Amino acid sequence: MADTATAPAAPQEAPAVELVNLTIDGTKVSVPKGTLVITAAFQAGADIPYFCHHPRLKPAGACRMCLVKIEKMNKIQTACTVPVAEGMVVDTISPEVKQAQSGILEFLLINHPLDCPICDRGGECPLQNMTFQYGPGVTRFVDEKRHFPKAVPISEYVVLDRERCIQCARCTRFTEEISGDGELAIESRGNSAIISPFTPEGFKSKFSGNTIELCPVGALTSRTYRFAARPWEFQSQDSICSMCGVGCSIAVQTRNGELMRVNGRLNEEVNEEWTCDRGKFEQYWVNSTDRINEPHLRMASQLRRVTWGQALDAVSKTLKDYAATNPNSVAGIASPRCSNEDLYLFQRLFRNGLGTNNLDHRTNDAPYIPMQTSIAEVGTAKTIVAVGAEIDDVLPVLWLRVYKAISKGNANYFRNDDVKSTEVADAIALGAGTIVLAWHNIPVADIEALRAACAASGAKLNVLLPDANSVGAVNMGVLPDRLPALQSVSNGARPVYETLWGGPLPAEPGLDTRGILEGCVNGTIKALYLMGPDPLKNFADQELVANALNKVPFLIVQDLFNNGAGRQADVFLPSCSFIEKEGTFTNIEGRIQKFKKAIEPRGQSKPDWQIAADLLVRLGKHVPYISPRDIAREIAQVAAAKAAPVSAVETAS
Repeated sequence: MADTATAPAAPQEAPAVELVNLTIDGTKVSVPKGTLVITAAFQAGADIPYFCHHPRLKPAGACRMCLVKIEKMNKIQTACTVPVAEGMVVDTISPEVKQAQSGILEFLLINHPLDCPICDRGGECPLQNMTFQYGPGVTRFVDEKRHFPKAVPISEYVVLDRERCIQCARCTRFTEEISGDGELAIESRGNSAIISPFTPEGFKSKFSGNTIELCPVGALTSRTYRFAARPWEFQSQDSICSMCGVGCSIAVQTRNGELMRVNGRLNEEVNEEWTCDRGKFEQYWVNSTDRINEPHLRMASQLRRVTWGQALDAVSKTLKDYAATNPNSVAGIASPRCSNEDLYLFQRLFRNGLGTNNLDHRTNDAPYIPMQTSIAEVGTAKTIVAVGAEIDDVLPVLWLRVYKAISKGNANYFRNDDVKSTEVADAIALGAGTIVLAWHNIPVADIEALRAACAASGAKLNVLLPDANSVGAVNMGVLPDRLPALQSVSNGARPVYETLWGGPLPAEPGLDTRGILEGCVNGTIKALYLMGPDPLKNFADQELVANALNKVPFLIVQDLFNNGAGRQADVFLPSCSFIEKEGTFTNIEGRIQKFKKAIEPRGQSKPDWQIAADLLVRLGKHVPYISPRDIAREIAQVAAAKAAPVSAVETAS
C-alpha cells in the first residue's frame, strides 16, 4: 500500500497527499499519485530527452523521444504519458533504451533540413542539442528530403517553416489548452502532416509569440527577431513588462545597445511563463530613431537643442517664479507608466519644492479600490464576470487565468456591462466563488453598486487598472489629496514628511487632472509639467486637453518622443525607457516588482527620477539620492507609516 504524507500546515488543514514509491535507475523516489514517469525521473536526477512534453500541457506522446523501459511492461514506453505506480521500476539508461531514443531521433531527422547555419533557433535549439547528445554521428538517409515553401508568414509576428516541423504539437496544444483560441491545427497526416492556421484569416491569437518559445525546432520563428542576432551575441536582463498592469516577468535581450528580443520569464504568481504579443513584440519603440535624446528649449517660437544645464535652469527658474507668486499656479500630471521611484520624486518636487498639491496621474475619476484577489486566484474562480471591457483586450495575460478557470475548473464566464442585470446579480449572489473583473473607466456609480453587492454576498471585486504602474502612482501619492503611503495631505502624518523632506507641505487638496486642465484654460494654472509617455493620451475630453496645452503659458514635457504635447512644449526633457534604468512597478494586485537596467540611456536622455532630483537641487532642497535604491529605501521608510483607510482613498477625485 502506498505511503501517505501530510502537506505543511496551511490556514485550513490541507488534505493528505497520497505518495507513490518507485525506483528509477536504482534510485528510490516518492512522488504524488498521478505524477508522470518523466516528472518523477527528473526528480530522481535522470536525464530523459523530450520534445513534446511540457509541464503546463496535457500529455501527448507525439515525439516518442522520451522512451524508457518499465519493468513488467513488454514494450518500451513514453515516459510523458505513463503515470507512476506503486513499486514501479524504471530504466532510462540501458542500451535498449538508448538505441530506441537514437532511432527516434534519426527518424525525426530524416526530413529535417540542414538549416542550422541560418536558422534563428540555432544556438538554443533542443533538436540541435539532442542530436549532438543522442543522435547518430552520420545519417543513413541519402534520398531527397521533403520540401515545403520556406518561411511562410502565418501572422503579424510569426513565421512558419514547415520543413523543420517535427509535429510535437506543442503549438497546437498551447492554442487549445492555454490561450483557448485554437487557432493552430495539424493538417493532413503522416509524412504530409503540417502545422497550419485553423482559419483562412491566419494566426490572429493575442498570444502567438508563446508558440515561438515553445517550438523546439525552429519551425516557428519571430518576424521581428528574424536574422537579427544570434543568442550568444546578446545579453539578457530580468525585467518587468511595461505594456499593461499585469506586470509580467520578462527577459529583455539586447545587443549593442538595442533591444533584440523579449521572452517570457517564470513567475508562477503573475504570468506563469507566458507573455502576450503586445508585451513580446510591441516594445521595440525603445530602439526608435525618432526618439529625442537631447534637451530642447523654445526660443524664437522654435524648439532648439540646449544643454541639460540650460534646460533645467529654465524649468526651475520659471516654476520657482510662478510658485513664489502663487504655488497653486503650477501643476503636474505624471504617466502611470513611470516607475515608483520616478513618481515618488515627481510628487516630492511639487509638494516639497513648489508647495502645491496640484498633482494627478488619472484620466478618469474612478475610485481606487485594491483588488480583492490575486491574479493567480482568478484561475481558481467558479464564476467570473467581466464588466466594461473584454479581458483579453485590456489585460491579455489575465485572460489566461480566466481561461484556466474555464478549461480546468469548469468556471462559468460571461461579460455583461449592465451591472443592474439579473445575470450579474445572480452571479454575485453565488458568493465567495464569484470574481467580478470591472474595468476602471466604467461609471463610478456602477463601481459602487458592484462593491456593495459583492460586500453583501462575499463575492470578490477586482477593479482593473490599465497601466504598468497605475497602482504605484496611487501608492506614491501622485494624487491631489494623498501623500505617499495613502496618507491624506491634511492629516496628522504630514509632519513626518515635512521632517523627512525638510520643509512645510501644503495642507489643502489640490486640483485633479480635469481641474488642472480647466485651470490651464481659465488662466489660473501658469505652468504645467507632464512627465512620462502621453499622460493625457486617454483623457476622455480631448478638446479640453488641446485647449489647455494651447493656453497654458509654460509647458514642460518629459518624454521619449516629441509628439502630441511635446510639439507644444516650451521645454522638452528627454527621458529614458524602462530598459535603460532600474526601478520598480506595482502591478494591479499590488505586487511590487523590480526591473533592471539592460542598456545605457540613449544620447543625453536621463531617468525621470534623476531629472526630478536635479530640479529639487536647483530649488534648494536636500536630495540624498544617488540611485533608485536610495529612493526605494525612503519609500519603504514612509510606507511604514500607517496607511489611511481605503474608504478615504476611494473618494479621491
